[in-house]
Amino acid sequence: MIEKLVKLATGRDYAIGAGDLGYMISKGAVPMLRGLVWSVLHVRRWRGLMLGPNIQWVMSGRIRTGRGVLIGGFSYVDGSAREGIVLEDRVTIREHAWIQGRSGLNDPAEGLWIGAHSYIGPRAVIGIGGPIRIGSGVQAGAGLTITAESHEADEAGSFVSGRTERRGVSIGDRCWLGNNVSILDGVEIGADCVIGANSLVTRSIPSGSVAFGSPARVHRRTAH
Repeated sequence: MIEKLVKLATGRDYAIGAGDLGYMISKGAVPMLRGLVWSVLHVRRWRGLMLGPNIQWVMSGRIRTGRGVLIGGFSYVDGSAREGIVLEDRVTIREHAWIQGRSGLNDPAEGLWIGAHSYIGPRAVIGIGGPIRIGSGVQAGAGLTITAESHEADEAGSFVSGRTERRGVSIGDRCWLGNNVSILDGVEIGADCVIGANSLVTRSIPSGSVAFGSPARVHRRTAH
């Protein structure tokens, strides 16, 4: 019965045992209550949104969530990008995430889209800048960093007064990214890729690749 209620509320399937009640209350019921209150205060239909404690919101009206979305506690979520933030069904963003839609009164960023069933581990840092598109079924470990803008030096060689480019970042469906992966502006990672832990991705990676290193290089193909 409890499994059916959780499925109805969040769209997620869980095998719930007798000893899981305490965990469900602290990690499920309380975040669901926060999500319900948040949805009511923002005049939105509650769709199983789950929120951790002490989330800081900026322009939350531009943040659109699907069914069963979870955002972990102590996160900073800035929806001020031109196209806002779109989190499709069952997206999970774990604790201490930092998502920036603009820097001060500079030009707002383009937008962030995360596809259904994708998981972003704790302590993610996502600086939107150009458009960031993360596909469906993506699994990213702790410490993911995405920087969707780059700084170019001016004629005097200064990066401080130089120009800024925003090309964006794209991650294809069903990619697996290990802990502490960093992805720079202009990178496109194709579908079904595996990016090893602690990798720095400075150039695009074709679909079905296993890549790792700093800078990341393709070492073999996946079985897809």
